[in-house]
Amino acid sequence: MQNRRFVGFLLILPFLLHCSTEVKTIPLSSCQKISGMPGPEDMALDSKADLLYVSSHERRIPDQEGKLFVLDLKSPTPQLIPLDTDYPKSFQAHGMSLLIRGDIYRLYVISHIVPFQEHAIEVFERKSPPNQKSKTGVWKHVQTLKDPLLTSPNDLFVVSENEIYVSNDHGQGGKFRYFIDDLFGIARAEISLFDGKAWSSLGNPLYYGNGILFVKQADGKEFLYRSGFMDRSVFKFRVDRTSGKIVLGDPKKIFLDTGTDNLELDEHGRILVVGHTSTWKFLRHLRNKDYPSPTEVFAIFPDDSFKEIYANPGEEISAGSTAISHKDKLYISQVFNDFVLSCSEK
Repeated sequence: MQNRRFVGFLLILPFLLHCSTEVKTIPLSSCQKISGMPGPEDMALDSKADLLYVSSHERRIPDQEGKLFVLDLKSPTPQLIPLDTDYPKSFQAHGMSLLIRGDIYRLYVISHIVPFQEHAIEVFERKSPPNQKSKTGVWKHVQTLKDPLLTSPNDLFVVSENEIYVSNDHGQGGKFRYFIDDLFGIARAEISLFDGKAWSSLGNPLYYGNGILFVKQADGKEFLYRSGFMDRSVFKFRVDRTSGKIVLGDPKKIFLDTGTDNLELDEHGRILVVGHTSTWKFLRHLRNKDYPSPTEVFAIFPDDSFKEIYANPGEEISAGSTAISHKDKLYISQVFNDFVLSCSEK
């Protein structure tokens, strides 16, 4: 979730927003804060190495540069380590995806180089594995992906170097057109696809697209999941390759009644999605960290049923964005404040 997309519209027309609703508390045990990362909006897990990569950007202060961090989950108190890499100019980190293919490790990170105008996917590759000298391994910025179809990228999922799905939250046109779309609820935020050579649109426009996730089942069936923030739902598409190109089937709408954010598949086959039940409280929290914004976490099961597994009015963590489960721990990141919350799922 980005902050700037809502600001003008919400401050002028707050009566059109989702009203504040009370959030019942669904607690988890043994929660602790892992601090030191401003705006840890998205995360990516290397489950074999017990490493959690974090995309960090201070969104409350203009013209701040973003960073990448690594959490070493092997310790009872995870160690926060800055990623050992070079950064491109104007790196404003947002959604991210980790690709592991043999010995190749790559992080694909959305960056809003010029907010509302210029967007890119910055690619970082690991050049050496973790060692005593560099606990994260040495990474290098190796590529920048740009295209007009990256109209306002919010999240991405990398299947391979030749198959990258991007969820835009707005269509083309810049700041004024974003405002018009927000004002009238116009659905123009499409899914973009990169095949390693060229970009194309998979259509399916939403009024504020958010998280995106590709899932291949054990039976070979492939699905693409996408969060519709203003639809308060997750959309499930069947991926069809029979024509020689990727085509999405008609979506199934999984209505959660919360502003859905990032999506992550866990080792149990659940899809975890974080929700913002009140857009107004989210915006108020953007402007002042002392105003809490509720955080909800849902688990969607393979049969498309779902269950809320965590909820907090915002005192424990505000404006949560991503939830990742690993070895009976649930890690929840957030859009603005400077920590990831680690809780036990036992």
